Amino acid sequence: MTALTPKMAKCFRFIGAYALQHGVSPKLDEIAAHMGLSGRNSAKRLVDELEDRGLVRRDPLRARNIELIEQRGADFHLKRILEVVEQDGIIGLASPLVAEAREFMGRAA
Repeated sequence: MTALTPKMAKCFRFIGAYALQHGVSPKLDEIAAHMGLSGRNSAKRLVDELEDRGLVRRDPLRARNIELIEQRGADFHLKRILEVVEQDGIIGLASPLVAEAREFMGRAA
């Protein structure tokens, strides 16, 4: 996946923060207003791009239907492994966490 443009990153962060605060995703009009866009079509194009990149999904049968897709990158796996090492002092190579991280690295490569 290529890096997000600053505008796409801002939109992604806004959707997540809005959903966390309000319990629902923002409407396209609300995204447009927050982003300073000319209208909902501009917001729709941004959300379409985020969806094409696999960062969000939408349910066409629901209002306020933008859902962030959980991203589990290398930093997620490293943090989990370090938490276990911190608690237990050591982690075996046969640990499910290591297997999960290896699986991720195989997909990411």
